[in-house]
Amino acid sequence: MRLIIVAGLLGVGKTSVIMRMLDPMIAKGLKVVVIENDFGAMGVDSEVLEKNGMKVRDLKGGCICCTLQAGLVDDLRILQTEYDPDYVIVEPSGIADPEFVVRSVTDVDGIDIEGVFTAIVVDCERFLKVKRMFERPLRNQLKIANLALLNKIDTASPDDLIAIENDLRGFGYDGPTARIRGDTGEGMERFSEALGL
Repeated sequence: MRLIIVAGLLGVGKTSVIMRMLDPMIAKGLKVVVIENDFGAMGVDSEVLEKNGMKVRDLKGGCICCTLQAGLVDDLRILQTEYDPDYVIVEPSGIADPEFVVRSVTDVDGIDIEGVFTAIVVDCERFLKVKRMFERPLRNQLKIANLALLNKIDTASPDDLIAIENDLRGFGYDGPTARIRGDTGEGMERFSEALGL
């Protein structure tokens, strides 16, 4: 199975983006599982996904990158044995460092991961206002990203989009970007291309 990590700060639209990621995967007949980590007691995102026909496993009460590593590893073992998915999409909480998620599942007995793809979702509506406040977690998330998804492009001017891309480069990110709308799916073909779908 292949692992896709969809990270990003709280409120950037990760769940909407995941819903759009699923469309071409399901159309190709791929078996996909979503593991969602809410930091706290309620799994609102999982309710949204399940209403749209997805089966979701919640890891609650902590962050995948630290306190719930064992839960993620256990879930992946169970999913591989019982379901043998082609892809597992992991949505960490907004505070998670995806590098720790990758480390926690790499070279673990009983889990055969063929590859890991990390997509970081950036909220174009709020990025320029909050970038300094969240620079450290953003840098951590971007350092292992395979693709930066600039979400909510309809809320930012063309000049703002260029400024956001420049800021991501300033944070050390040198990979590809895709300008998208998670609510409509606009631009999501870049994700499919990056995965080779």
